[in-house]
Amino acid sequence: MKGGIRIGKIFGIPLHLDPSWFLIVGLMAFWFSAYYAKLSPNFSWAYGLLNALLLFLSVLLHELGHSLTAKAQGIEVTSITLYPFGGTSSFDREFKSPWILFSVSIAGPLVNLILGMLLISLAWTIGGDSIFITSPQAPNSLVAIIGSLRTIWGFMALNIAYINIILGVFNLIPGLPLDGGQVLKAAVWQITGDRTTGIRWAARSGQILGIVAMLQGVLLIASQRLFDGFFLMLLGWFVMNQALRHLQITNLQQALQELTAEEAMTRDFRIVDADMTLRRFADEFLLMEDKNADPVYFASSNGRDRGIILAEEIRHVDRSEWENKTLHSIVKPLPSIDSVELKTKIPSVINLLEEKKARYLPVLSQVGSVAGIVDRGDVIRALSRKFNWKIPEAYIQNIKKEGKFPPELPLADISAQIP
Repeated sequence: MKGGIRIGKIFGIPLHLDPSWFLIVGLMAFWFSAYYAKLSPNFSWAYGLLNALLLFLSVLLHELGHSLTAKAQGIEVTSITLYPFGGTSSFDREFKSPWILFSVSIAGPLVNLILGMLLISLAWTIGGDSIFITSPQAPNSLVAIIGSLRTIWGFMALNIAYINIILGVFNLIPGLPLDGGQVLKAAVWQITGDRTTGIRWAARSGQILGIVAMLQGVLLIASQRLFDGFFLMLLGWFVMNQALRHLQITNLQQALQELTAEEAMTRDFRIVDADMTLRRFADEFLLMEDKNADPVYFASSNGRDRGIILAEEIRHVDRSEWENKTLHSIVKPLPSIDSVELKTKIPSVINLLEEKKARYLPVLSQVGSVAGIVDRGDVIRALSRKFNWKIPEAYIQNIKKEGKFPPELPLADISAQIP
């Protein structure tokens, strides 16, 4: 799912930054500047900022590892978003096999580990063995050998190398939302043959890891390590919250797959006689309707539903002909309009609503008659019954009127990712 500020494209993939990213870059620059204070007092801030930007470049390369591997598998990458504690790559659909999930998930950490090894080699090339045993707080001996500038670049390469290795190893921890959680999900999916079981295992593991990290943070704070403690607590909360989100989305996807159009539809429509003149239809129905109402009409004749009547079509007929022409002249036959069947699963209903940008869809019975209509509000009402949500009817009616799912319940995105 997309979010944040769009700053451009990379390899054709939209790139977004979370607004808090800029604050974290500033804090990271301040923190890294102390690292270079002894080496370059006048430019420590500049080196600190460069170090912070290289850190986030590492995160971007990590996400590109995921994204380019997915593209190689024929999966469209809809966006990359960078956050303070990492990034996310969004795909147009869920992965159809455990192997694809595994290969895409493992690619990110592998990029970091390989990059870490390359940067360690670069640091050694710049500073030799001494770069690994010299402290940035006491760099004089190394500066005397290779000079101040080479020392700075050597330390920066080593610093980013260590961060990449930590990123790679950390992301392999087996719990969602980490890549290791996706690897665990793929493994359980492969063993059990059930994708949902894999998600539940990985999400529960992520929740446990988040709680453990938060408890460890409390212990660090108690031992006067305030910065480390608060950071670990925040990281633990983030992991736990994201793991819970994965679990909630999985529960929603499973519920959607269990619902059919028949369970969500309503009979909020009218059947009118197709032999009725346009004048009579206008006088008895259109002129009598509430101005705020937007009723749905279907025409029937000889005991069969013929099609849908769109009120705007009557306006295309000259008023002088309304007395002579019947609804047959403006009806859109049922076979020519987008519709679903009683047993159509709700994800297919949602996908068709979004694809056609339709406000509603007719639901047809086995004999081809109109059994009901279903729209986005009906889908949410059906979910509310399944989960015992207390959703005001006015809220559902507003969704029906606007013709789109609310941002807090993006069912279009959630449904599109069901394999």
